[in-house]
Amino acid sequence: MTTKIRERDIQKVIKDILILRDDVEKIGHRVSPDIAGFYGELVVWEKLKHVFGPKDYEIKFGSGQSKADIVLIKDAQRINIEVKTSRLKSEWFGVGYGFAINIKKCKLHKRNIIHPKRGKVVGDFCYFDYLIAVLLSEDLRKYKLYMMPRSFFEKHEALLRNKNKRFSSATHRLIFPKKLNKTDEVTSFDKLFVKTKDKFGFNKSWRLITKM
Repeated sequence: MTTKIRERDIQKVIKDILILRDDVEKIGHRVSPDIAGFYGELVVWEKLKHVFGPKDYEIKFGSGQSKADIVLIKDAQRINIEVKTSRLKSEWFGVGYGFAINIKKCKLHKRNIIHPKRGKVVGDFCYFDYLIAVLLSEDLRKYKLYMMPRSFFEKHEALLRNKNKRFSSATHRLIFPKKLNKTDEVTSFDKLFVKTKDKFGFNKSWRLITKM
């Protein structure tokens, strides 16, 4: 039985997580990455509901055979959305937001890459049509959304491969630095992406979905 998701229920869970975040801070901790990641999925669901609900799309969380976090459904059309969330933090690349991204096995293709720690990894990016990156403030109350099509990751696959221990299990990574460290692991592609990232802002990019 499929549970129909009501927007007010999503909003209540968002509110509850913010209350939890404040309570956890009082004892000197921060909410776990899992909770922050789930919170990111909730705010993306709410945003997609506002944009695509009036266009007769059903917005569902991925389940069963779906490897995507959120699925947009309209008639026979299914659009798979992968959601990645990061809070502002100090990382190997400097201060900013970092996202670990993995390829996954695909029934249609037999692609693979060689990972420095895991060896041969079979998979590709076919499990999503778009990836939405959620850049969260520390208190979770402010965020920015960036949306990139799968073609972006396929085109730049080799340049996005992970070579850093911070994301040792991930096959790929994407960074949104605010202040860069001097390190050879920050590539020219990373620096170019920083300069051009605004073209992937959600308010510009969501229209791509309606053209599928």
